[in-house]
Amino acid sequence: MYDSDGLTSLSLTIGLVVLVLWGAVWMVRRARPGAMLWNAGDCAVVRSLALGPRERLLVVRVGTKQLVVGVGSAAVSLLCELDEPLPQGPAADQKFGEAIRKAVGRWRVG
Repeated sequence: MYDSDGLTSLSLTIGLVVLVLWGAVWMVRRARPGAMLWNAGDCAVVRSLALGPRERLLVVRVGTKQLVVGVGSAAVSLLCELDEPLPQGPAADQKFGEAIRKAVGRWRVG
């Protein structure tokens, strides 16, 4: 009634599709969102740091400027502008905190 070669071919094709989809999901989950550079022309998110369930600290490149932006559930606020661009690569994680403390420290009152 059924062609066994056709059924085997269909099973292998479905198995291959499932395997490719599983691999794509695995790769997306492994990617570090903070390390990626989402590029949209002149505006790009350079770094992202989760501060809470709905709060994030972003470094956004707009043209040649890098801005530190706070994003909450109800608002987006410009915190400061970085004097020098953040480095990219493995050393960027250590330099990120230093750059943010230095930039935000200029705006502290008291």
